[in-house]
Amino acid sequence: MKFPYLLSIAIALLLSSVSVAQPLTIRGSILDTVNNFQLPYASVTLMHKSDSVLETFTRTAEDGSFILTPSAKGSYILTITYPSFVDYVDIVDVKSSDLVDLGQIPLLSRNNLLKEVVYTQQIAAIKVKGDTLEYVADSFKVRDNATVESLLKKLPGIQVDKNGKIIAQGQTVEKVLVDGEEFFSDDPAVVTKSLQANAVDKVQVFDKKSEQAEFTGIDDGEKTRTINLQLKEDKKKGYFGKLAAAGGTGDEQGYFENQAMFNAFKGKRKLSAFGIMSNTGKIGLGWEDRDKFGGSNNNATMTDEGYYMITSSSDDDGDFDSWSGKYDGQGLPRAWTGGAHYSNKWNEDQHHTGVNYRYGKQIIETTGNTLTEYNLPNNTKNFTEENRQLFKEGQRNKVDGMYEWKPDTTSSMKVIASASNTNSRNVSDYRSKTIDQNGNILNTSDRTTTSDAIGQNISSSLDWRKKLKKKGRTVSINFTEKYRENESDGYLDAINKFNDATTSIIDQHKENDSRSLSLSSRVSYTEPLSKRTSIEANYSLKLDNSEARRLTTRKSGVSDAYDVTDSLLSSNYAFNVMTNAGGANFRYNHKNINFSVGGSVSHAGFDQKDLFADTSYKYDFVNFFPAANFTYKLSKQSKFNISYRGSTNQPTINQIQPLRDNTDPLNITIGNANLKQEFSHSFNGSFNDYKVLTGRWIWSNAGINFVNNDISRTQTIDSQGRKTNQFINVDGNYNSWGYFGYGFKLKKMVNMGFNVNYNLNHVNNFINGQKNISDNNSYTGGLDLGYDSEDEKFEISLNPSVTYNDNRSTVNTLTTSFWNTSIDFSTSYELPLKFEIGTDFSWNVRQQTSVFDQNNNVFIWNGYVSKKFLKNDQLELRASVSDILNQNIGFNRYAQNNYIYQDNFNRIRRYVLIGLTWNFTKSALGAPQGGNTITVQ
Repeated sequence: MKFPYLLSIAIALLLSSVSVAQPLTIRGSILDTVNNFQLPYASVTLMHKSDSVLETFTRTAEDGSFILTPSAKGSYILTITYPSFVDYVDIVDVKSSDLVDLGQIPLLSRNNLLKEVVYTQQIAAIKVKGDTLEYVADSFKVRDNATVESLLKKLPGIQVDKNGKIIAQGQTVEKVLVDGEEFFSDDPAVVTKSLQANAVDKVQVFDKKSEQAEFTGIDDGEKTRTINLQLKEDKKKGYFGKLAAAGGTGDEQGYFENQAMFNAFKGKRKLSAFGIMSNTGKIGLGWEDRDKFGGSNNNATMTDEGYYMITSSSDDDGDFDSWSGKYDGQGLPRAWTGGAHYSNKWNEDQHHTGVNYRYGKQIIETTGNTLTEYNLPNNTKNFTEENRQLFKEGQRNKVDGMYEWKPDTTSSMKVIASASNTNSRNVSDYRSKTIDQNGNILNTSDRTTTSDAIGQNISSSLDWRKKLKKKGRTVSINFTEKYRENESDGYLDAINKFNDATTSIIDQHKENDSRSLSLSSRVSYTEPLSKRTSIEANYSLKLDNSEARRLTTRKSGVSDAYDVTDSLLSSNYAFNVMTNAGGANFRYNHKNINFSVGGSVSHAGFDQKDLFADTSYKYDFVNFFPAANFTYKLSKQSKFNISYRGSTNQPTINQIQPLRDNTDPLNITIGNANLKQEFSHSFNGSFNDYKVLTGRWIWSNAGINFVNNDISRTQTIDSQGRKTNQFINVDGNYNSWGYFGYGFKLKKMVNMGFNVNYNLNHVNNFINGQKNISDNNSYTGGLDLGYDSEDEKFEISLNPSVTYNDNRSTVNTLTTSFWNTSIDFSTSYELPLKFEIGTDFSWNVRQQTSVFDQNNNVFIWNGYVSKKFLKNDQLELRASVSDILNQNIGFNRYAQNNYIYQDNFNRIRRYVLIGLTWNFTKSALGAPQGGNTITVQ
């Protein structure tokens, strides 16, 4: 097994500089939250937190701004007073940074406080600091031993759906950090399900800038909606965790759901570990790293930048890839996953290191069937029905580490490395039949595939950043290495029969090996033109070397060995790609306006070698990537954005000269050497607005993407139902989408919102030589209703939605349109003696059509009862029933181009669980707390 050397780069480019000490500064501005006026001449005082001795004071300027210059680093009490306004008091920590920017600080008038008494608790609990919205966690009551996910559901403007997806002020949260750092990973499900709410001091919501923008101070327009959880000081000097065990029975098998979690903190040192075993599909901390478990097929693709990539993956391995805490895929899953995390900072945060280890194992067994309707010219149709049985087993070990060094305030160096090992086994059985609209059989297929695969991945990167003397002038250098190796071994057995009485029998052995090594470097330079404008220039060089070998053998008949090589189905390719890319961007940033325009150009040279035929093919592409972005902030919580991105996309080697594959002889693809590059235009617009006091939020976005010379396809379906596909260029293809959401607090404890969205897809292709125009559109509207009683004993939520699907194609006059309706409901109530009951249901009603006439309406109903013990309710006994009516069937239906597809598959059905949970904690300020918890689910 070949392992490449990791990047070995001597950093001789580090520029030396002399660090000049700058005075410590605290700055901010005062704002009347009701009338949106600046408050001049307000009194601002700064006192030592330890003894309340005055350090310094000042008054705000006419624009409400102020500047304080403390003499030393430390923790201070900031107090702001203004006539007829409520006093503002906060803790300010002055650490290694020379500047502490508090942004806009809202003050509330005493008169308005009396008028808005209903919001008194939340006003004290919510602060706006610059672009950051901060919640004081203890101001929002949650049940004892609740998780962070339960806390987030209580915060105004934040919603958490049943799958753990977090929406903050109408935008999806992509990262959840703990004290500013990743916790196992930045997957939100990892953090919200593993930490307890009582460990959190503050919840901060903000748009995290890119690392490059944070370093240079020049906003590049790249933002990620992020939540940062600040832990309480006493929770940083102790430990807490949870142990849970549950078991039960169901209609199909026995069930188990076990979990262990431990978190230890001491200052900035963090040590955490977790382990999970489950076959209920209901628990998991998230598995959104995109490394796959290996597989049986080599796939050759090109990226937008012109890079050629070879990967190895199994059929339908997305189940492994999308493991996100709650299994929602096909089949019956069994999962074992665990991990450990360590991080620390020292020497005034000059040194920062972190290490993560993750292990995962999954076994999934699936049975299902699909029905596909193909619309053909002259108002004719074919129908294909396929039944399948799949077994998938995969496991992975992954370790990654990071070290960052900041020798001074002007430079930093970061090294990141990761390695993983995966292995998998897949067994698939397919049975299919194709008939015409008169019921005549065109073909049948019976095939079995097996595959055993292993994979290794190694990657590393080094980033060096330097601020030069002139503010805003920076240099950044990046080196990256990625290595991937995959090997698979399997068999294909198939019998295909056609309506002309011919039969095709296949018995073959398949070996697939692929290796790829990528080395890249990038240099970026920023130069301020004025206080408001700047330019950024970059250049990158990337080398990609990859090999892909596919060997197919069959039996000669002399012996039982697979000793004859099939040259038509075997290949051995080597690809060498060198890409040079350069770009420049102009940015304008002043007050409420952020504007950027620029782009990049890349040249990719390809050297493709056929090692079997001893031939070589060289070609190159030039790609263009123009971009523009405009953002206008109407206020701190209101923003409008519009953007444009253009890109060229060259045809892949699969589309020009596809590698031969007989895995499915009923679907054949041939190449088209005359394909041209396509050019994509993408326009996006968004508007969001949030009112802190009332919790009212608006979020909307819309976009359209249309393509010149779009790479589409022409499809020929013969009299035996075999499909031959070839890629071609067409014009007129586009897709569009839009979303609008509005939410508000109806009364003190009632939240209400609604949303509408649409998706439009317009596609041109050819069917049996005839041009076909397909329109596949969907329109959805939904409501969100929620109520939480003031004493936290009763809560209820209702989320109905309705979707209309409209599918048309010009290849015939037939259309397929249908409605889908879903209603999600949940409620819980705390009874006397620490008992609690709860129930929820999800009701899906799907309109039947002339083709899809089965009854696929599903009503999934769950319920539980629990009893809590001990002083702090750290012991819980819970009994629950999942899918009480035993209706949890898997179902998908969608339309694309000239066909409509419906899929049915097995899912986890009715079961009962009984278990035990123990929440424990110990802080440096108190004795251990804990107990035994029993959970019946």
